[in-house]
Amino acid sequence: MKKFIVSFLALVIFSGSALAVEYSAYEKKAFYDGFEGGMFYSLEQTLLQRGIPQAKTSKYVTALKGRLNRTQLENATWSCVAKYTPQQLAASQKAVADECFAKWVDDFYGKNADLINLLK
Repeated sequence: MKKFIVSFLALVIFSGSALAVEYSAYEKKAFYDGFEGGMFYSLEQTLLQRGIPQAKTSKYVTALKGRLNRTQLENATWSCVAKYTPQQLAASQKAVADECFAKWVDDFYGKNADLINLLK
């Protein structure tokens, strides 16, 4: 899971949705849009690289997307993310990912472990 976190955080930071020093509602939304997209893209690519068929991978990722509660994600992570400037986020991706998102990611996948059967 750590690989997913680092991969999608890197996508978010370097995807053109750079955050301003003062975060507006727009920047917050852009950050989480990028985070969400990057997380699911990274997961899908990793599963495909591990030999999981496209149909099963797509079904699993779609089911996870359906269970994502964006408000809970933001509430659980924003106070941590917001204390970093964009430059700090870019310079310390792994540390920020571990600090701000590791617990949420572990909880999210743990709560949705029943979906793993879609990959079999």
